Amino acid sequence: MKINRVGNKLGLAGLIGILLSIGVVANQTHTETEISDANRRADVQQEIADGAREADALMHSMQTASQSLRIAITTPDMDRSIAEIRAAKKAQDAILDRNIAIALRQENRDNFANIKALTASYVTAADEVAVLQKKLLDLYRTRNVAVLDWNRHLEQMRLTTAVNEAKSWAEVDNQLKMADNAVNAVQAAAWRYASLNEIVQKGLIVTKAKVLNDALAKASVIEDSELVQNGLTQLSADMRKFMTATDEAIQINDQKTDIVRKKLAPTAASAGELVSAAVATAKTSVTEARNQAAGIMDRSVQINLALGCAAVAVLIGSMMFSFFGVARPMTRLNAAMSRMAGGDLDVTIPGARRGDEIGDIAKTVSVIRDNAERKARDEAAARVDQDSLAAAARRREMAELADGFERAVGNIVDNVSSASSQLEASAGGLTATAEQAKQLTVAVASASDEASGNVQAVASSTEEMSSSINEISRQVQESAGISNSAVEQARKTNERVAELTKAAARIGDVVELINTIAGQTNLLALNATIEAARAGDAGRGFAVVASEVKALAEQTAKATSEISHHISGIQTATRESVNAIAEIGNTIGRMSEIASTIASAVEQQGAATQEIARNVQQAAHGTMQVSANIADVQRGATATGSASSQVLSAAQSLSSESGRLKLEVGRFLDSVRAA
Repeated sequence: MKINRVGNKLGLAGLIGILLSIGVVANQTHTETEISDANRRADVQQEIADGAREADALMHSMQTASQSLRIAITTPDMDRSIAEIRAAKKAQDAILDRNIAIALRQENRDNFANIKALTASYVTAADEVAVLQKKLLDLYRTRNVAVLDWNRHLEQMRLTTAVNEAKSWAEVDNQLKMADNAVNAVQAAAWRYASLNEIVQKGLIVTKAKVLNDALAKASVIEDSELVQNGLTQLSADMRKFMTATDEAIQINDQKTDIVRKKLAPTAASAGELVSAAVATAKTSVTEARNQAAGIMDRSVQINLALGCAAVAVLIGSMMFSFFGVARPMTRLNAAMSRMAGGDLDVTIPGARRGDEIGDIAKTVSVIRDNAERKARDEAAARVDQDSLAAAARRREMAELADGFERAVGNIVDNVSSASSQLEASAGGLTATAEQAKQLTVAVASASDEASGNVQAVASSTEEMSSSINEISRQVQESAGISNSAVEQARKTNERVAELTKAAARIGDVVELINTIAGQTNLLALNATIEAARAGDAGRGFAVVASEVKALAEQTAKATSEISHHISGIQTATRESVNAIAEIGNTIGRMSEIASTIASAVEQQGAATQEIARNVQQAAHGTMQVSANIADVQRGATATGSASSQVLSAAQSLSSESGRLKLEVGRFLDSVRAA
């Protein structure tokens, strides 16, 4: 099979166009796969970041519950705080296990495993605090019982008539008032140290304990009556029980503070740093995945543009080849054949050196021209010979009329027979050549029709690709609209969460005001207790009321402190929610921009594809025109074959008539000689 053929060239151009179209589709499919993978990685990293934030929030919940545990004043409160810590730990373990399972980087998996281990250590330390807090509650109850016994025994001494009638009772009572004030001061300092961890309160407790011991010792020296000594002995026992419980409570509180400072706080800080690092790593991974998807999209657009340009170049090359390599040579060859038909045999046949079908036709036309030229020369030579013989016959006519007539007529008949034989041979050759030209034009027409069909198929495929690109453009534009709507919803959500933050801040201000009022109430109750102690028996009822008010103020301060911690956690969560929603809005905005860019690129690709479709249609019209021209050549070759067949028939008829003429001349001469 020859490569240098018109049909093969046009088929090769169509094949290249199809391959380029397949390349565009393959590139688009590959791009969609890579973008899907990049988006999946971004979604995984976003899920990891969200899980890390949830784990951080649960860590804050455990810290808040731990603070509640440290200030719990009842066993149910302590049990509730422990249950909250364990529930938060269980939820955090589930989140961390999920993040470890889906994390793509070993660094993230290690971070989450370390966070899980730190949280376990935190819970263990919280359990230690719970054990100490339980002991503290028992000591608080023991101390309260001791205070109640102190107050009861002191009241009994003051109400006993025999004691009041002792000679030195007034001095003893003054010492007992000092001792009672010292007990109240020690109790208040112990509560402040346990609640606020003020170091100065420890010194105050030691000082007031010395005052208490000295007052009881002086009272014992002042009055030696049995009733007074028995009462002082009971008060001393109550005092020792009270101070023992207070000292043990201070030691346990110091142990609890040491656990908080050395275990709970560092563990929570380390876990927070690891969570922040995990969130930062996840954010970086999300950004990298999004940038990778954008880069893949840009590269795909560039490749599709290059393939589209190559397809356009192939179509333009095919059109130029159809015009300059087929239509133009055929037009020139047709002009040369028209001149030959007009009798001009000196015409130069164009395209005879080509190796394709047009070259074969040109070679055949050259053979026809050479045969016609040779025939013309032979006929001219024959006419010259006939003229010479006729002149000689006329010169010898008078002398040799009969013989000359016989020779002249015989020669004429022989020449006619010879010319008719040559004409018959030439007509036969012309007929064979015309038949070959007809077969070649049929082959060219078939190849041209096949090329036209291939180009039409390419045009149909290009139009289908253009429709697909238009549909992709519509879907991308719809995706951009959805992204814009999501950005607006994220903005509104951000505004609502900001309002929630402001409301939480206002609640915090109110709680701070309540805490301040509780502190002032506590101080007033303490002052009232001191004044009631100074008032003696007249202020005992007021002292009880002041003690209750002080206890309520302390409980209020503790409750407001717990509320403040909860509000702090709410404010932290809302701030993080604002930041997260802002990041979501920014991410959706970037997605909207990318979708708009994709829509623009797809629209440009659609325009380029439509231009390709128009060019392919023009190429199809060109190949159809070539087919029409080849059909004209085929009809011309058929007409040439018909004409050569007619010439062959005429030559055969002439040969037959020349034979008859020879017979008639012989008969005529015989009759002349006979006459």
